[in-house]
Amino acid sequence: MPVQRLIIISDEPEEDLTEQLVDAAQLSGLDAVVVQPQHFDHVSPPVLNHGDLLYRVAITHEACVIEQQLIHPGVATCYRNPLGAFTIWDNQTLFLARYGVPVPRTFHAMTTDRQELSRRVEALGGLPVVFKVPGKSLGVGVVRVDNWPTFFSVADALESAHGQHVHLMACVEPAEHWRILVVNGEVAAAYKNLPQEDDFRTCVDEDQKDCFTSPAPESSQNVAIEACEALGLEFGGVDVLVHGSGRDYVLEVNFPCYFAHPKHAINLDVAAQLVTHLKQKGQQLREQLA
Repeated sequence: MPVQRLIIISDEPEEDLTEQLVDAAQLSGLDAVVVQPQHFDHVSPPVLNHGDLLYRVAITHEACVIEQQLIHPGVATCYRNPLGAFTIWDNQTLFLARYGVPVPRTFHAMTTDRQELSRRVEALGGLPVVFKVPGKSLGVGVVRVDNWPTFFSVADALESAHGQHVHLMACVEPAEHWRILVVNGEVAAAYKNLPQEDDFRTCVDEDQKDCFTSPAPESSQNVAIEACEALGLEFGGVDVLVHGSGRDYVLEVNFPCYFAHPKHAINLDVAAQLVTHLKQKGQQLREQLA
Protein backbone atom coordinates (compact mmCIF):
# COMPACT_ATOMS: atom_id res chain seq x y z
CA MET A 1 0.00 0.00 0.00
CA PRO A 2 1.17 3.58 -0.59
CA VAL A 3 2.41 5.65 2.33
CA GLN A 4 -0.40 7.29 4.26
CA ARG A 5 -0.81 10.97 3.50
CA LEU A 6 -2.09 13.86 5.56
CA ILE A 7 -3.94 16.21 3.20
CA ILE A 8 -4.14 19.73 4.65
CA ILE A 9 -6.47 22.27 3.05
CA SER A 10 -4.82 25.60 3.81
CA ASP A 11 -4.79 29.08 2.33
CA GLU A 12 -1.33 29.74 3.74
CA PRO A 13 1.23 26.89 3.75
CA GLU A 14 3.58 28.88 5.99
CA GLU A 15 1.09 29.81 8.69
CA ASP A 16 1.61 28.18 12.08
CA LEU A 17 -1.31 25.73 12.08
CA THR A 18 -0.22 24.26 8.76
CA GLU A 19 3.43 24.11 9.81
CA GLN A 20 2.57 22.33 13.07
CA LEU A 21 0.47 19.78 11.19
CA VAL A 22 3.21 19.19 8.60
CA ASP A 23 5.80 18.70 11.35
CA ALA A 24 3.53 16.29 13.23
CA ALA A 25 2.83 14.32 10.04
CA GLN A 26 6.51 13.95 9.21
CA LEU A 27 7.31 12.80 12.74
CA SER A 28 4.57 10.18 12.38
CA GLY A 29 5.96 8.87 9.09
CA LEU A 30 3.24 10.42 6.97
CA ASP A 31 3.54 12.35 3.73
CA ALA A 32 2.10 15.84 4.23
CA VAL A 33 0.35 17.39 1.23
CA VAL A 34 -0.86 20.98 1.43
CA VAL A 35 -3.81 21.77 -0.84
CA GLN A 36 -4.24 25.47 -1.54
CA PRO A 37 -7.75 26.47 -2.67
CA GLN A 38 -6.38 29.04 -5.12
CA HIS A 39 -4.54 26.26 -6.99
CA PHE A 40 -7.11 23.47 -6.66
CA ASP A 41 -8.31 21.72 -9.83
CA HIS A 42 -12.09 21.56 -9.47
CA VAL A 43 -12.46 19.94 -12.90
CA SER A 44 -10.10 17.02 -12.20
CA PRO A 45 -9.72 16.88 -8.41
CA PRO A 46 -7.23 14.43 -6.89
CA VAL A 47 -8.50 11.17 -5.41
CA LEU A 48 -7.51 10.37 -1.84
CA ASN A 49 -6.32 6.84 -1.07
CA HIS A 50 -8.10 4.58 1.39
CA GLY A 51 -6.59 5.39 4.79
CA ASP A 52 -5.39 8.89 3.91
CA LEU A 53 -5.97 11.67 6.45
CA LEU A 54 -7.77 14.94 5.72
CA TYR A 55 -7.88 18.13 7.77
CA ARG A 56 -9.14 21.55 6.70
CA VAL A 57 -7.36 24.55 8.23
CA ALA A 58 -8.95 27.14 5.93
CA ILE A 59 -12.48 28.35 6.68
CA THR A 60 -13.49 29.93 3.38
CA HIS A 61 -16.47 28.66 1.40
CA GLU A 62 -14.20 27.31 -1.33
CA ALA A 63 -12.12 25.41 1.23
CA CYS A 64 -15.28 23.78 2.60
CA VAL A 65 -16.33 22.78 -0.93
CA ILE A 66 -12.87 21.29 -1.58
CA GLU A 67 -13.12 19.26 1.63
CA GLN A 68 -16.48 17.94 0.47
CA GLN A 69 -15.02 17.04 -2.93
CA LEU A 70 -12.08 15.15 -1.42
CA ILE A 71 -13.83 13.32 1.39
CA HIS A 72 -15.11 9.77 1.02
CA PRO A 73 -15.83 6.95 3.52
CA GLY A 74 -12.26 5.64 3.27
CA VAL A 75 -10.67 8.92 4.42
CA ALA A 76 -9.82 9.60 8.08
CA THR A 77 -11.26 12.92 9.24
CA CYS A 78 -12.33 14.54 12.50
CA TYR A 79 -15.97 13.80 11.69
CA ARG A 80 -17.54 10.79 13.36
CA ASN A 81 -19.80 10.37 10.33
CA PRO A 82 -17.67 9.44 7.28
CA LEU A 83 -19.43 12.19 5.29
CA GLY A 84 -19.69 14.63 8.18
CA ALA A 85 -18.23 17.46 6.11
CA PHE A 86 -21.68 17.88 4.58
CA THR A 87 -23.32 18.56 7.96
CA ILE A 88 -24.04 22.22 8.74
CA TRP A 89 -25.10 23.38 12.20
CA ASP A 90 -26.93 26.67 11.60
CA ASN A 91 -27.96 27.19 15.23
CA GLN A 92 -25.38 25.21 17.13
CA THR A 93 -26.31 26.40 20.62
CA LEU A 94 -29.96 25.50 20.04
CA PHE A 95 -28.95 21.96 19.00
CA LEU A 96 -26.60 21.63 21.98
CA ALA A 97 -29.37 22.75 24.32
CA ARG A 98 -31.70 20.09 22.89
CA TYR A 99 -28.93 17.53 23.41
CA GLY A 100 -28.70 18.55 27.08
CA VAL A 101 -25.43 20.49 26.93
CA PRO A 102 -25.63 23.62 29.14
CA VAL A 103 -25.57 26.82 27.06
CA PRO A 104 -26.52 30.44 27.81
CA ARG A 105 -30.20 31.15 27.23
CA THR A 106 -30.43 32.40 23.66
CA PHE A 107 -32.90 33.64 21.05
CA HIS A 108 -31.68 32.67 17.60
CA ALA A 109 -33.65 34.96 15.27
CA MET A 110 -33.48 38.75 15.33
CA THR A 111 -36.40 41.17 15.46
CA THR A 112 -36.68 44.95 15.82
CA ASP A 113 -40.13 44.86 17.41
CA ARG A 114 -39.51 46.70 20.67
CA GLN A 115 -42.25 45.03 22.64
CA GLU A 116 -41.02 41.59 21.59
CA LEU A 117 -37.40 42.52 22.32
CA SER A 118 -38.40 43.67 25.80
CA ARG A 119 -40.14 40.33 26.40
CA ARG A 120 -37.02 38.46 25.30
CA VAL A 121 -34.72 40.51 27.53
CA GLU A 122 -37.02 39.83 30.48
CA ALA A 123 -36.93 36.10 29.67
CA LEU A 124 -33.12 36.25 29.65
CA GLY A 125 -33.08 37.75 33.14
CA GLY A 126 -32.90 41.42 32.20
CA LEU A 127 -30.02 43.66 31.21
CA PRO A 128 -27.14 43.31 30.55
CA VAL A 129 -27.52 41.02 27.56
CA VAL A 130 -25.24 40.04 24.70
CA PHE A 131 -25.81 40.29 20.95
CA LYS A 132 -23.80 37.86 18.84
CA VAL A 133 -23.39 37.69 15.07
CA PRO A 134 -22.70 33.99 14.25
CA GLY A 135 -19.74 33.04 12.10
CA LYS A 136 -17.31 35.67 13.35
CA SER A 137 -14.13 35.12 15.37
CA LEU A 138 -11.94 36.82 17.99
CA GLY A 139 -14.96 38.45 19.60
CA VAL A 140 -15.98 40.39 16.48
CA GLY A 141 -19.76 40.72 16.36
CA VAL A 142 -20.19 40.17 20.11
CA VAL A 143 -21.72 43.20 21.87
CA ARG A 144 -22.63 43.55 25.55
CA VAL A 145 -25.46 46.02 26.20
CA ASP A 146 -26.22 47.49 29.63
CA ASN A 147 -29.02 50.03 29.05
CA TRP A 148 -32.20 50.33 27.00
CA PRO A 149 -31.32 53.30 24.74
CA THR A 150 -28.14 51.51 23.63
CA PHE A 151 -29.96 48.18 23.38
CA PHE A 152 -32.55 49.37 20.87
CA SER A 153 -30.07 51.29 18.73
CA VAL A 154 -27.70 48.29 18.60
CA ALA A 155 -30.63 45.98 17.77
CA ASP A 156 -31.61 48.21 14.85
CA ALA A 157 -28.04 48.42 13.58
CA LEU A 158 -27.40 44.68 13.76
CA GLU A 159 -30.72 43.82 12.11
CA SER A 160 -29.99 46.27 9.31
CA ALA A 161 -26.55 44.77 8.70
CA HIS A 162 -27.27 41.06 9.29
CA GLY A 163 -31.04 40.58 9.05
CA GLN A 164 -32.41 37.90 11.34
CA HIS A 165 -29.03 36.15 11.65
CA VAL A 166 -28.26 37.68 15.05
CA HIS A 167 -28.45 35.94 18.43
CA LEU A 168 -29.59 37.55 21.67
CA MET A 169 -28.05 35.85 24.70
CA ALA A 170 -28.09 36.04 28.46
CA CYS A 171 -24.97 37.66 29.89
CA VAL A 172 -23.14 35.14 32.08
CA GLU A 173 -21.34 37.17 34.74
CA PRO A 174 -19.09 36.87 36.65
CA ALA A 175 -17.39 34.09 34.75
CA GLU A 176 -14.08 32.64 33.58
CA HIS A 177 -13.62 31.86 29.90
CA TRP A 178 -11.87 28.61 29.02
CA ARG A 179 -10.89 27.31 25.59
CA ILE A 180 -10.80 23.52 25.78
CA LEU A 181 -9.31 21.53 22.89
CA VAL A 182 -10.81 18.06 22.60
CA VAL A 183 -9.24 15.24 20.55
CA ASN A 184 -11.10 11.93 20.23
CA GLY A 185 -13.11 12.33 23.41
CA GLU A 186 -10.22 13.54 25.56
CA VAL A 187 -8.97 16.99 26.55
CA ALA A 188 -5.74 17.67 24.67
CA ALA A 189 -5.22 21.16 26.11
CA ALA A 190 -7.12 23.83 28.01
CA TYR A 191 -6.29 27.42 28.70
CA LYS A 192 -7.96 30.43 30.27
CA ASN A 193 -8.74 33.53 28.20
CA LEU A 194 -8.40 36.81 30.09
CA PRO A 195 -10.58 39.94 29.88
CA GLN A 196 -9.13 42.75 27.79
CA GLU A 197 -8.63 46.21 29.26
CA ASP A 198 -11.83 48.27 29.02
CA ASP A 199 -13.58 45.38 27.26
CA PHE A 200 -15.81 42.56 28.51
CA ARG A 201 -14.48 40.22 25.80
CA THR A 202 -11.54 37.95 26.52
CA CYS A 203 -8.42 36.97 24.65
CA VAL A 204 -5.53 34.52 25.00
CA ASP A 205 -2.17 35.69 26.38
CA GLU A 206 0.63 33.24 25.60
CA ASP A 207 2.93 35.04 28.05
CA GLN A 208 0.64 34.15 30.96
CA LYS A 209 1.94 30.60 31.40
CA ASP A 210 -0.30 29.88 34.37
CA CYS A 211 -3.32 30.24 32.08
CA PHE A 212 -2.03 27.16 30.24
CA THR A 213 -0.73 25.13 33.18
CA SER A 214 -3.68 25.60 35.55
CA PRO A 215 -6.20 22.80 34.94
CA ALA A 216 -9.68 23.64 33.74
CA PRO A 217 -12.48 22.53 36.09
CA GLU A 218 -13.33 18.89 35.57
CA SER A 219 -16.96 19.75 34.93
CA SER A 220 -15.93 22.15 32.16
CA GLN A 221 -13.79 19.48 30.54
CA ASN A 222 -16.71 17.07 30.66
CA VAL A 223 -19.18 19.45 29.01
CA ALA A 224 -16.59 20.27 26.32
CA ILE A 225 -16.24 16.57 25.51
CA GLU A 226 -20.02 16.18 25.56
CA ALA A 227 -20.49 19.13 23.19
CA CYS A 228 -18.08 17.64 20.62
CA GLU A 229 -19.83 14.28 20.96
CA ALA A 230 -23.19 15.92 20.33
CA LEU A 231 -21.97 17.50 17.10
CA GLY A 232 -20.26 14.36 15.87
CA LEU A 233 -16.80 15.92 16.03
CA GLU A 234 -13.63 14.14 17.10
CA PHE A 235 -11.78 17.44 17.39
CA GLY A 236 -12.96 20.87 18.48
CA GLY A 237 -12.07 24.04 20.28
CA VAL A 238 -14.82 24.48 22.86
CA ASP A 239 -15.43 27.83 24.54
CA VAL A 240 -16.80 27.33 28.04
CA LEU A 241 -17.87 29.98 30.54
CA VAL A 242 -17.53 28.99 34.20
CA HIS A 243 -19.96 31.12 36.21
CA GLY A 244 -19.06 32.27 39.71
CA SER A 245 -21.58 29.74 41.01
CA GLY A 246 -19.56 26.93 39.39
CA ARG A 247 -22.08 26.31 36.60
CA ASP A 248 -20.67 25.70 33.11
CA TYR A 249 -22.01 27.15 29.87
CA VAL A 250 -20.81 26.15 26.41
CA LEU A 251 -20.64 29.17 24.14
CA GLU A 252 -19.68 27.27 20.98
CA VAL A 253 -17.66 24.44 19.50
CA ASN A 254 -15.19 25.72 16.94
CA PHE A 255 -14.23 23.41 14.08
CA PRO A 256 -11.83 23.84 12.50
CA CYS A 257 -10.18 25.88 15.19
CA TYR A 258 -6.91 27.58 16.10
CA PHE A 259 -4.89 25.12 18.17
CA ALA A 260 -1.37 26.62 18.06
CA HIS A 261 -1.45 28.63 21.31
CA PRO A 262 -0.47 25.74 23.66
CA LYS A 263 2.54 24.94 21.48
CA HIS A 264 3.67 28.57 21.53
CA ALA A 265 3.08 29.00 25.26
CA ILE A 266 4.23 25.77 26.90
CA ASN A 267 5.33 23.52 24.01
CA LEU A 268 2.20 21.39 24.27
CA ASP A 269 1.75 19.93 20.79
CA VAL A 270 -1.96 19.57 20.02
CA ALA A 271 -1.17 18.99 16.33
CA ALA A 272 0.76 15.83 17.27
CA GLN A 273 -2.20 14.51 19.25
CA LEU A 274 -4.56 15.29 16.39
CA VAL A 275 -2.36 13.62 13.78
CA THR A 276 -1.87 10.56 16.01
CA HIS A 277 -5.64 10.13 16.26
CA LEU A 278 -6.18 10.56 12.51
CA LYS A 279 -3.34 8.16 11.66
CA GLN A 280 -4.82 5.45 13.89
CA LYS A 281 -8.22 6.04 12.34
CA GLY A 282 -6.69 5.81 8.85
CA GLN A 283 -4.92 2.57 9.72
CA GLN A 284 -8.20 1.07 10.91
CA LEU A 285 -9.80 2.05 7.59
CA ARG A 286 -6.96 0.32 5.74
CA GLU A 287 -7.42 -2.84 7.80
CA GLN A 288 -11.12 -2.88 6.97
CA LEU A 289 -10.21 -2.75 3.27
CA ALA A 290 -7.64 -5.58 3.48
